[in-house]
Amino acid sequence: MTGSYRLIALHGFLGRASDWTGLAEWLPEASVAPIDLWAMLDRRGVDDWASMSRAMDETLADAVGGDDARPAFLVAYSFGARLALSSTLASNAGTALRGACLVSCNPGLADDDVSARAERRASDERWAERILTWPESEIWRAWDAQPVFAGAGHVPPRGALPASRDTLARALTRFSLAGQPDFRPRLRSWRGPLLWVAGARDAKFAAMARELADAGVPAVFVTCEDAGHRVPWDNPSAFARAIRTWTTRVMEAEP
Repeated sequence: MTGSYRLIALHGFLGRASDWTGLAEWLPEASVAPIDLWAMLDRRGVDDWASMSRAMDETLADAVGGDDARPAFLVAYSFGARLALSSTLASNAGTALRGACLVSCNPGLADDDVSARAERRASDERWAERILTWPESEIWRAWDAQPVFAGAGHVPPRGALPASRDTLARALTRFSLAGQPDFRPRLRSWRGPLLWVAGARDAKFAAMARELADAGVPAVFVTCEDAGHRVPWDNPSAFARAIRTWTTRVMEAEP
């Protein structure tokens, strides 16, 4: 079905483009166009946050294309949302992109929080080693058992890893939260429509959302009930309702 607007979707870590297939059922008025982040991360030279910014801008520009008849919005989850924060195209939405929805997104650790960055770096290095060496079933079991998913009501079906082990381990360390810029200054000066979504049962990320709202980030903040970290899959009805309400307001406000 050709929708009245387009949703360019970015998956999370250990996710894949097909994770977004079900979203189309809840948003029949939208055309959902998922992006395979692993193909982008496999490009030569995408190895730090500066090159990620360029690659993300190129990827989003290609996805938007020349279709000016239907507004295009970005929706990005968790790891994909963190990568999207590096994009100047996303942060200047209102031109090629009409707006961005970031779901369960970590804006970054404070630049001077050396201890937290060191702790996260060590954690991601341990995870990279697991991804390189553990059997797939053990990787999935340990991944889903992480505290961040404790409030989740949905566990995706598990099969093969979504990319090569080398690609996954490299992405985890090169684009670790430990090395991510603190994007709070960018968020405070965000120029386009921004929807920020967290799950009510995801205490850590719901608290981050409140912190950003209190800091004056110019976003619409939505907390979805009966959802943990995996908001779009824990409560697809509430998530789709938030998307529909926000995109409608954005489109109606345009001249």
